[in-house]
Amino acid sequence: MKKLKVAPLLLLFFIVTTYSQDFDFNTQLIPESLKKNANSVVRFENVSIEIVSQRQLIITYESAITIYNKLADKFADITIHYDKGRSINNLSTFIYDANGKEIKKIKKNDYKDYSAYDGISLFNDGRLIHYNHTPISYPYTVYNKYQIKSSNTAFIPSWILNGSYYQGVQNAFFEIKYPSEITLIKSEKHFDGYEIKKTEENGLVSYQIKDIEAFKRESYAPSLYEYLPFVKFGINKFNLEGVDGEASNWKEFGKWYYDNLLQGVLELPDGTKQHIKSITSVVDDPIEKAKIVYEFVQNKVRYISVQVGIGGFQPTNATEVDKLGYGDCKGLTNYTAALLKEIGIEAYHTLIYGSEKRNLDKDVASAQGNHMILYLPISNQDIWLECTSQKHPFGQIGSFTDDRDALVIKPSGGEIMHTKIYEPEENLQLTKGNYEISEKGGLSANVSIESLGTQYDSHMFKYDGESPKNLDLLFKKYLSNINNIKFSKIEVLNNKKELKFQEELDFTATNYATNTGSQLLIPLNAFNKNSYVPKRIRDRKMPINISRGFVDVDEVKIELPANMKIEFVPENIQIETKFGSYSIELEKTANSTFMYKRKLQMNGGQFPKEEYDSYRNFWKEIRKNDNAKIVLTK
Repeated sequence: MKKLKVAPLLLLFFIVTTYSQDFDFNTQLIPESLKKNANSVVRFENVSIEIVSQRQLIITYESAITIYNKLADKFADITIHYDKGRSINNLSTFIYDANGKEIKKIKKNDYKDYSAYDGISLFNDGRLIHYNHTPISYPYTVYNKYQIKSSNTAFIPSWILNGSYYQGVQNAFFEIKYPSEITLIKSEKHFDGYEIKKTEENGLVSYQIKDIEAFKRESYAPSLYEYLPFVKFGINKFNLEGVDGEASNWKEFGKWYYDNLLQGVLELPDGTKQHIKSITSVVDDPIEKAKIVYEFVQNKVRYISVQVGIGGFQPTNATEVDKLGYGDCKGLTNYTAALLKEIGIEAYHTLIYGSEKRNLDKDVASAQGNHMILYLPISNQDIWLECTSQKHPFGQIGSFTDDRDALVIKPSGGEIMHTKIYEPEENLQLTKGNYEISEKGGLSANVSIESLGTQYDSHMFKYDGESPKNLDLLFKKYLSNINNIKFSKIEVLNNKKELKFQEELDFTATNYATNTGSQLLIPLNAFNKNSYVPKRIRDRKMPINISRGFVDVDEVKIELPANMKIEFVPENIQIETKFGSYSIELEKTANSTFMYKRKLQMNGGQFPKEEYDSYRNFWKEIRKNDNAKIVLTK
């Protein structure tokens, strides 16, 4: 799903500005402590922002980063965006060797100039300049300096300490200057444990920090936004693509957004009005009416991005979307809202961060978010609609926008609300089937899998609409614990009515069980076997973050060769931890038939770093018991 047009988050740090020839970039001057676990070290990185007026800001950026290996070469890949309201000035780029000797001066005309067209957008007036340095030796240092002038003061760059893993920071400074007629709004987070020098006076605020060692990436670590020092900024008087605004809180910001960007775009053609009233008149329940509207939108229009001027922020008029049959996330959300309004159902445009779970900052009313969805308070329920998807069921937002703060925009103003939280039991995968084992160890099986909640998303996006050839490959990968599979049936169904994704498989496989000559070793868990164990981390720094819980339930009938003797059957297992639970139950239902039941529940949440070994041991127990075997003898 394409996102709203927003200025890139600038991860910027600074020391006092001077000329490049005054710097000593000899890598021997970098403290050894900053090189530890570092693929790169920021020697300095600086942003100075001057808010000249409601309609102009100037950003002066200067940085130098030493790159030690190819894993950090991406920091020599320089991309700067611009458009008609955002210009690039005074660009200087230099490359230095390990001794600090200048080896290359890059002029502005050495940069390639490209359209920011991404292959998805129908319209996009953005452009970018790009330069990528190819190193001949390591380490080397990239020095870069430029100035941005922009009329879009609705977007004030944030400050985050070090936006990358495996990167040390030697010196970082950030400042904002603003005139007396403008109020600066800021939200400071995660400063505890860091020595940050802060200066604040009339018309100025600045932050400086030094000598930050590199962070190693850790499994299940929270987002960088959740533990690094971070400051979000906004101003009470701003400009967005030529439209002036004034807001000191979210209610005022939402009111401005509605009055200036939404109020005039909800009109529909008369024919569409009559049609939507007609097809919804067959039901009385408002939720059922809303479902009909949602399905109508899914069948009529398709997603395509629009990234031009105010159109990057304002929804396309509903009449235009109706006529053309396409729109971006804002246009399709607005079109759905207009249709619902026509049948008397209130629905509200909602700004949100899509994809990685991230909240809008409650403390700073400003242009935030990269996506738009629709909120329906209907029949005492909070229903959220993803209007860009032609595959999702009504009310299923999945992992793209679940469990995060968003701005609901009403005629009376904005309100921060939290989207749906999927409980573990809602994210259910139910596997039912049976398999039969031959005396030679061959397997004949059929299985049905139903997935709900966020597990619905993962299965739908992987399998829905795939060709038979690709489905064959995908399900062989899914059942990679079974070799030599031959499928006789693969059927998938996106069951939007019942909010679940369904899969039906019939297959055979040779040598599923291991034949030792006198024994037959049969793995119990054929259809949902776990082999994953989190990586060992000896000195963990970060808490354990499990973003979502889930439940897997397996019920499988196992038929063994009737003329073989059962020598060993694994015992039933029940494991309870704060991270979740796991159980196996094996019940003999006939002389050579068993019912295998397995349940794994994983709980979402954040846990102390000291408990990482316990979490890892829980996964080791799951893997061990998923590898359990029945032993038969001749």
